[in-house]
Amino acid sequence: MPQQLTRIILCSILCLITTSVFAQKVIRGTLTDAKTGETLPSANISIENTYRGTISNENGNYSLVIPDTLLPATIQLRYIGYQTRSITITASSATQQDIALMPSVTEMEAITVTDEDPGMRIMREVIRRKQQWRQQLDTYSAEAYTRQTLANDTSIVSITESASQVYWHKEEGHREVLKSKRQTANIEASDNFAGVSYLPNLYDDNVDIAGFDVVGITHPDALDYYDFELVDQTSIDEQTVYKIKVIPARKLQPLFKGTAFVLDDEYALLEVDLKPNEVVTFPRPVKSFATSYQQQFNNFGQDYWLPIDMRITGDLKISLIGLNFPRINFKQLSRITNYQVNTDLPDSLYQQDDTFSIDSLTVQSDSLIARQASTVPLSEDEEEAYATLDSTATLEKAFKPSGFLARYIDDDEEEEEKDSSSGNGFRPFKYIPGSITPDGRYNRVDELFLGLKYKVEPLDRLILRGNGGYSTGYEQWSYGGGLSVEWLQEGPLESTVGWQYSARTSTRYTSHIYSPYFTIIPNLLGNTGYFDYYRSEGYRAFSKWELPGKELAFEIGFNSEEHQSLPTTTAYDLLGRNGNYRFNPAINEGRLNALNFVTGYNLDEAYNFGVTGQKYIRFEVEHSSDALGSDFNFSRYETRLAWSFSTFYKRRLLPNTLDVGVKAGTFSGDLPYQKLGIIDGAIGPLGPYGILRAARGRPYEGEQYVAFHAEHNFRTIPFEAIGLKPLVDRDIGLILFAGAAKTWGPDTIPQQSMDGYALHGTNGTHWEAGASLNGILGLFRVDFAARIDQPTLLINIGVARLF
Repeated sequence: MPQQLTRIILCSILCLITTSVFAQKVIRGTLTDAKTGETLPSANISIENTYRGTISNENGNYSLVIPDTLLPATIQLRYIGYQTRSITITASSATQQDIALMPSVTEMEAITVTDEDPGMRIMREVIRRKQQWRQQLDTYSAEAYTRQTLANDTSIVSITESASQVYWHKEEGHREVLKSKRQTANIEASDNFAGVSYLPNLYDDNVDIAGFDVVGITHPDALDYYDFELVDQTSIDEQTVYKIKVIPARKLQPLFKGTAFVLDDEYALLEVDLKPNEVVTFPRPVKSFATSYQQQFNNFGQDYWLPIDMRITGDLKISLIGLNFPRINFKQLSRITNYQVNTDLPDSLYQQDDTFSIDSLTVQSDSLIARQASTVPLSEDEEEAYATLDSTATLEKAFKPSGFLARYIDDDEEEEEKDSSSGNGFRPFKYIPGSITPDGRYNRVDELFLGLKYKVEPLDRLILRGNGGYSTGYEQWSYGGGLSVEWLQEGPLESTVGWQYSARTSTRYTSHIYSPYFTIIPNLLGNTGYFDYYRSEGYRAFSKWELPGKELAFEIGFNSEEHQSLPTTTAYDLLGRNGNYRFNPAINEGRLNALNFVTGYNLDEAYNFGVTGQKYIRFEVEHSSDALGSDFNFSRYETRLAWSFSTFYKRRLLPNTLDVGVKAGTFSGDLPYQKLGIIDGAIGPLGPYGILRAARGRPYEGEQYVAFHAEHNFRTIPFEAIGLKPLVDRDIGLILFAGAAKTWGPDTIPQQSMDGYALHGTNGTHWEAGASLNGILGLFRVDFAARIDQPTLLINIGVARLF
């Protein structure tokens, strides 16, 4: 009996809460032109003396929730070029309220002709007034509804909706808390990203459009970036409304073009219809990108002009060589209402960096959206999409590509479906835990090497590795294995310890640009040999420490290896030539025991051939001595730095960038031959980022060395400036680069080295400069490199700088 009584009490409380929260009057209807009967899309409907309101949809339909506490309420229906109409709604008023608005009779004001277009004068005053009232606006919160629609060329393919609470702080920016969401059956709830906090407010000084920092039309310096031209006048509430054409005045900056409607006397934006200019484009595979932004503003009879909606329409075309995707048409509509201005915001909102969060107590159900009659009504096509789209109507099917490579995508998808449904297919290692991958290479010492690598994680934080393979050239097995343990993951530091053993072919010098795998094809085509090789066998123990975020780290380790020279074993290449390879030189043989220490910033940032800019600093020390049981006594020091700076046109998604790189090393003691440092050059015509582009063949070697390179990526800016549209349309840009390097020593090399072998140093200072055409076929760059100290011109091919 007590449990039943408790249940009755709880149910009664819930009923009371529900009644108090959702007691409301809902009106619906259609707005039309009183003379023509045409519907009025995106009309402004508001409750007088409040910050509440909504807009009509593209068919003129609207739905408005009026809390009982506001009844009777005066509803104002406004549309530029029409007479505002007010109606009174009481508790007994009909739910259906179809409204017809009368067009305004506009009396054109006389325009005084001066040297300056009246549009410039009007917008100057808009900017001045905005700066006044914006200074008094510190915070606001509001209720938002957002709907995103995707379509292909034939029909709608998905709809996502959200109801949320949005917050704005003058210093901290936007935050949004998702309250409820709904989506068509073919979209997972986790893939519903509908929201309003990341949408632009076109009244802002600076407007983020798809990553471009666009100068707003009310920016304090807007008159330096735009020409404003008064093209027409209309009216609303017997007040003049100026129609002003927005014209970009700078062709290389991301700006808007379109129309702004300004209310006379108030000198405030009522509505804008803007598009980004031609500068707002994206690199391949995006072939075309077009958007338009419409937004209305209302001061609700108060001091501040706030956005009440955002309507975005656009399309995106993606095309690759062999793949052509259908055009993606997108539409977004957001409505913002029930503002609370200059109110205190929850401190917890800004204790995290994420602008978007979820109210887990309410978002589990779409009932909030279902109850929210003030959400903007669905169009007929959207209602049909909700009724017909099921879980099988995936986006992959809706945007299925065509082209000669499309069949391979289809084959992969069919194979995955077959494997997941039947579990069949040839997978010889499917019952072995972990992953097994093949390993192979070809060079003048190993000849052909074939092997396998194995990795498994039997326990959380424990990783085991193993490898093995055989070299047909000097007829020995390579093998090894090891483990690593993440033993500290909490507190100010994260730490990993590990141990590994290996017997393998090692390269005599270490390149941070090329791996031995990169040289397989050049070796098969008869390249004389970029790397030299020796045999090493031994173990390494290490401990790595990282600060949270893994930006700052240091690693200490101990190596114990036996080093042995290896002979040249083959001169075969696919072109059938003999004797094309260099001799593989001898090394200083013996046991090398060494401590090594590495520290720096972004140590784990992988080399990417210059596809994107990099930022890292690395400093390494290696020490070997008799006290460690080593046959060698030396200390070796090396530092590397790469950094990318934005330079010009920073408002673009991809601004101009300056990339610099430094590599330097020195030593003390008696440095063995296999520990010389190198400066990389091109392997044949292949010239990735970070090398000396006017050096080809073997790398420069030395006991001491220093290299500097820099390149400035102007992107398409120079070709835009001189009007070379065919290059701009193909996203082909210009890069200028320069480099310098110098090596010192050693004076002698091991006596066992073959006769006629000579160390390859710079013999002075290597100077170079050149230019690149970047973005050929969207994937490559062509470098024209001139050596200055010894007149030489080389043409190399590399991977395009994409970002």
